[in-house]
Amino acid sequence: MFSGFLQNPIDGFSYLAKMRQGYEGSWLFTLPYTADPGVGVPINLYFLFLGQVARIFELPLILMFHLARVVGALLLGLSLSRLFKTIFDQHWRLPFVLALFGSGLGWLAISFGYFTSDFWVAEAYPFLASYTNAHFPIGLALQVWLLTPLDPKIEFDGRQVALTVAGSALLSLIYGFGWVIAFAVLTTWLAWQASQRSLTKNELRRWLGMALGGGPIALYQFWTIQNHPALSQWNVQNLTPAPAILDLIISFSPALLFAMLGVVFAWRSKDQKIRFLAIWLIVGIVVLYLPFNLQRRLISGLFIPVAGLVAFAVFEYVSKVKREMRTIAGVLLWLGAPTILLILAGGLQAATVQPPSIYVGESELDAFEWLGAYAANSLVMAAPDSGLLIPAYSSARVIYGHPFETVGADENRELVEDFYSGQISREDAGEILNSEGVDYILFGPREMVLGALPELPDWEVVFESRDSQIWAPVR
Repeated sequence: MFSGFLQNPIDGFSYLAKMRQGYEGSWLFTLPYTADPGVGVPINLYFLFLGQVARIFELPLILMFHLARVVGALLLGLSLSRLFKTIFDQHWRLPFVLALFGSGLGWLAISFGYFTSDFWVAEAYPFLASYTNAHFPIGLALQVWLLTPLDPKIEFDGRQVALTVAGSALLSLIYGFGWVIAFAVLTTWLAWQASQRSLTKNELRRWLGMALGGGPIALYQFWTIQNHPALSQWNVQNLTPAPAILDLIISFSPALLFAMLGVVFAWRSKDQKIRFLAIWLIVGIVVLYLPFNLQRRLISGLFIPVAGLVAFAVFEYVSKVKREMRTIAGVLLWLGAPTILLILAGGLQAATVQPPSIYVGESELDAFEWLGAYAANSLVMAAPDSGLLIPAYSSARVIYGHPFETVGADENRELVEDFYSGQISREDAGEILNSEGVDYILFGPREMVLGALPELPDWEVVFESRDSQIWAPVR
């Protein structure tokens, strides 16, 4: 059975596991891939909300996930059109199309054995974000909406402040890293305007709305993760370094080269909206390489100011040498298009080959359904690949299932693999099951790849469906 994911299934199943907690009625999140997750806390509320909605309307979680993804993509398109209409007026289509469908030269790098960020760092590119998951597109839509330059002729009144507070709060709840980028850009922009003695009440009110709406939520989430026993350990191993400089250049070129030319033109220009785009790009790159264990998460929407500055550079170039801008724009789009085509082709190929990373056996689904019905909140010993799936299809927990969301991931993965591969004696196996508090053992196709079950005289089969078994202690 097709799981519903073509891009990044490891994180995809983790999103379903979060949604399942909401589907079960919870508004408090616990790490689904950790044996002892501790008390629940109100974070990851967007996925809990999607699960709640799926329960109310009796929708499969995967359908709810993709409905949210498509809605987010549509909102992102609307936000991008609003952004570029505000900046470029009637010339908004070029940056809009480039932002939506632009990519980098990863297709060229892959022929030399390099797998660059434009294939998989989804949050940087609107198309890839919309193709990959449910929270990136709506998060980027809110980020772009909050960063759209203000019209100096229109007063930023109390209604606008209230909308900014609400939008900022939503962004912080749904996609906190997007809020960090938006707030960093606006703060830098505010400081720049103050240094130029051009700061307006409108800009100050918008900044205050951003701070009041998303700031407390971001601080609460940071404090909670740092002080929660399980989440703090998860955070230590949740390392997402920024791409290497060469990788960044390849993944954003050739658009990035024209964007840098656009930064030069922007500094010569007196157009504040274009200068704002330049600051957005510069701040985005600087923040990306701050010493922080989640650097890559701060690449959020970086291709968007690139697209805008490319358009500005093209317009400036055209005005000086009287060339058709369509040629330059076409080259930029076509040079990035092969990367997107390879991503889509890879998904279609995966759907045809049916690898176990995105396909689940019917007997496995039967076992997961049984766990959901009779083993709620129980702890299951399963192979690493099965451990990824179980919390997505049931409310059971696992010893290991995710490289980040399992506390002590490396040690627990080794423990699970040793259990099934015969590296542990019968006596040690029984002791491990008791010490870990395991309630059930899964033995299916993914476990068979590792080896066989050790002899467990005190355990018996309580469920069987073709090549999948579930074992429990003899009662």
